[in-house]
Amino acid sequence: MKELYILKKFLIERGFEDVEDKLNKFDVYFDSLVEWNEKFNLTSITDKEEVQIKHFIDSLLGNEFVQDSLNICDIGCGAGFPSIPLAIVNPNIKFTLVDSVNKKINFINHIIDILSLENVTALHARVEDFARQNFEKYDCCVARAVAQMPTLAEYTLPLLRVDGKLIAYKGINFEEELKNSNKIFNALNSKIDSINELNLPNNEKRYLIVVKKMRNCSSKYPRGGNKPRIQPIIG
Repeated sequence: MKELYILKKFLIERGFEDVEDKLNKFDVYFDSLVEWNEKFNLTSITDKEEVQIKHFIDSLLGNEFVQDSLNICDIGCGAGFPSIPLAIVNPNIKFTLVDSVNKKINFINHIIDILSLENVTALHARVEDFARQNFEKYDCCVARAVAQMPTLAEYTLPLLRVDGKLIAYKGINFEEELKNSNKIFNALNSKIDSINELNLPNNEKRYLIVVKKMRNCSSKYPRGGNKPRIQPIIG
């Protein structure tokens, strides 16, 4: 079996403890991802080196930004990125993963079982419904490759308590997304807290946008009928 040498180097350099135990979990995660991907379209990336960089390490770039959170929600979690890698290295933080595609939630539940991740819960639900049922419940939301920022903000910011934060994983085109997000940020009483440029081991840039909830917002958000996606509040 090809060792997760790139991930191992990253974990050691970042000062993680119990590296071998964590690597074993990531190895099982990788094998399951590839196995399930043969039947279900979970990811287009299955090469072991690329998974280490573009899924595992990319997810872990957000680790420093979640350390003051106790209760994190990941909407549109897909195959578990970024929350499963973050949960593996943060057993004391509770993660709730939500996706509207049941096969993805079935995969996450399989990973929860085989890795004994007692700090992770996976739920099959539409984001709009889940957000209204869990209004201002979470310390933090994380999201990776879910939607453009105006849509993502409307999905996630209503879930946050006051002083809670959204951590959005974005690529190089994030600036245009932010220009279109002022109106929805204002409507949801939130603002950009920081823009963080980070590097993956392949020198690819990754941007983590932290948005902070300043005050309570109206419970009319997110709007129903898939409006956050098909009619985003832009401006």
